[in-house]
Amino acid sequence: MNKKKILVVDDDLDQRSIYEAMFKESGFDVRVAEDGLQASDIAFEDTPDLVFTGVIMPKMDGFELVEHLRKHVATAKIPIIMFSHLGREEDRKKASAYGLVTFMVKGYDSPQSILARAKQLLGVSEKSTDMKFNE
Repeated sequence: MNKKKILVVDDDLDQRSIYEAMFKESGFDVRVAEDGLQASDIAFEDTPDLVFTGVIMPKMDGFELVEHLRKHVATAKIPIIMFSHLGREEDRKKASAYGLVTFMVKGYDSPQSILARAKQLLGVSEKSTDMKFNE
């Protein structure tokens, strides 16, 4: 069985590393990018099954990344989880307007709930991934 591919995008190395490790330990193939521009290049080179991105980043922010991905046939339907430490209602509304975008908030949504949402979006059952996060 091919592993599902997740692209983790955040300019904060600590945040990026936490989610990269969590997704890898759960059996996913993970690529990382430090901003939307780098993520866009990776997504067009090796299309991910899901994008997990921060909002505020240099060069290209999370919203610009979503807009860019939605304009191309190969990446238009990729589910995206946008992750913000601000949790602003206007950001949540903007994210939901794109379709296939889940907006989650740092400090409110736990890593376990993010992992569960990623699995749900990817149609992955608990039994088909590594059990480390399920014990």
